[in-house]
This record gives sequence, structure tokens and C-alpha cells, in this order.
Amino acid sequence: MKKTVLALIIVNAFTATSALAAGDAGTWYGGAKFGWSHYFDTETGSKAHENNSGSNQFDISRDNVGGGLYTGYQITPWLAVEGGYDYLGNMQINGRHGGNGAKLKAQGLQMSLKASYAVTHNWDIYGRAGAMGYRAESDVSGHNRFETGVRPLAAVGTEYAFNKNWAGRVEYQWVSNVGNASQIGVSSDISSVTAGVTYRFGQHDDAPVAATPVAAPAPAPAPEPQHFNLKSDVMFDYNSATLTPEGQAAIRQLYNSPGLQPAKDKSTVVVGYSDRTGDEAYNQALSARRARTVADELVALGIPAENIRAEGRGESESVTGATCDDRQAKALIDCLSPDRRVVVEITDK
Repeated sequence: MKKTVLALIIVNAFTATSALAAGDAGTWYGGAKFGWSHYFDTETGSKAHENNSGSNQFDISRDNVGGGLYTGYQITPWLAVEGGYDYLGNMQINGRHGGNGAKLKAQGLQMSLKASYAVTHNWDIYGRAGAMGYRAESDVSGHNRFETGVRPLAAVGTEYAFNKNWAGRVEYQWVSNVGNASQIGVSSDISSVTAGVTYRFGQHDDAPVAATPVAAPAPAPAPEPQHFNLKSDVMFDYNSATLTPEGQAAIRQLYNSPGLQPAKDKSTVVVGYSDRTGDEAYNQALSARRARTVADELVALGIPAENIRAEGRGESESVTGATCDDRQAKALIDCLSPDRRVVVEITDK
């Protein structure tokens, strides 16, 4: 079981992608969890045996309630660092030969890395790996002893985002070898299954999408095409054709807008543009890749693939013209921002 849990976490970490059910990068979250704890692989020492007439035969009640509080920082859309407090419940050990047995209860502070994988836009699976600083306390023959230490921790779970601030999670967690049989009379591995509720702070609003239908210059038997302008500086990082979380949100907002819904049965063209800085051939290729990325996202959301195509037009059709000719360096890049865009055009077939 331990090897299986660790393998799942490693696979999850290396295959993780952008997770929308997780919070926005650079934000904090916190929550509470409650569930069930289970003690297993229990070891009893001489102090417990002495209390049981020297026998190592016990009746053990291994299950108890558990829970905790947690907080985390979302480093990237799929990676977070998380810490918190866990109450791990208690285990009752009853002797079989007239002895009183023993009792072990444990709690601790934990720190781990959490890697998430997006199954859908609202649903993630995740794994955590880290360590717990614990305090284990035993009661043997009325003698109360405690021991502290640090042990490895692993967890797997699933998380669903109800909205941009609230999410729920279900998680299995394992902590290795809590306690010390030679010092306090008993030790045990502890697993737990909990349900939790998470609140995420400082989540960003969806990026605005400017929809600008072009009015027909004269009456025509067919309606004029519709154009939706998406700012590349919001959609992509500099020199990148990979959508940012804000870019993904903007495309979802565009797809759900009243102007785009009828487009499922129409012809859609996605056109990418760049500014005039840099190599012309590179700008042409970058604009084509960005147009293809937006088209693929619209297909994933529901636009039929046979009704959509993508093309790049590079530096052509500048909207800034000569207004930025007196600018240099960063000021020029900022001035040319309107030229870096992706336009979605919808027409009748």
C-alpha cells in the first residue's frame, strides 16, 4: 500500500498540467477537513507488554475520527505548497490477560508539495508528498508518556471547484511509523480519509473579451461576419503560444457569449497577428501557432472541428500604423500592443 501511494504521487507530479480547479497562481487558500483515521502496522513495546502480564496479545480498536486545518500557496496552476495541523485520532489497545492495555493518540504539523492534474475545467486529481512533525502520547497503566518526531507523509485526492473561490476535496493520507514502541510503548502507521472545504483568496476575474460586431455598410441578403478581438498580451506570455490561465478563461467566456453560440453551425476563422518587432518570418510563425491554439481550445469547448480553421498573418494589417514610430525599446513594445491580437471571425457557410 505504501509503495502504491508513493508511485501514484510520483506519476501525478510528472504528468501534471494546468489545473483549473486549483487556485490562480500566486494566491493563497485555506480550509478544514474532517473524516476517519485508521491505525495499522502497530508495534507494542515492553512497557505495553508489562501492563498485559508480559503477553504481546492485544485487542486493538484501530479506527477513530480525525480532521484538521490546512493552508497553502499556489505556486503555479498545477503546483502548490501546503501546510497545516492534523488531529490523527487515537487507538485503544486492550489486554487479553487482565491487563489494562494502552492507548495512543497523535497529532501533528505537516508540510508538503501538492501537484494537480486537471481532469475537466472544474475537477482535479492531486497528490501530496512531504513530512509531518508529530506528537504521540501513550497511556500505559496510568503512566502518560509522549514522544515527538518527524515522519514522511503522502496523500492522494480529488478536488472540485464549485466557483472561483470555493472548492471541495476528498483525500486519503498516510503517515509512517508515528510513536516509538521502545520509548512510549507503542507505535503505528496512521492513514486517514477526509472530506474538506477550501476557500481560495484573491482569485482573478475572467479576462474581458471585446466583442465588436461589424455593421453592414449596405443591405445584403446575408449577414455580415462577426469579429471578436482577443488581446494576445492577455492570452499568452511574451513570445509564447501557450494559453495563460487568463487566456483560457477569456476563451471560455467568448464561447459562452450569445454572439458565439450560434457559430456552432457556421464557418469560423481564427486569425493571429503580431507586431512589427523582431524577425518577420518568426512573427508569421508565432501568429499562426497562437491562432491554432485558440482554435483548438474552441474545438475542445464544442465548436465542430470541420467548421473552424486557423491562420497567421504576422505583421500585416497593423492597427497602430505609424503612431509608434518615435518609440524605442519597451515603450515601443507597449505602444504596439494593439497589433498583437487574435481575431475570431464568424460567417455563414
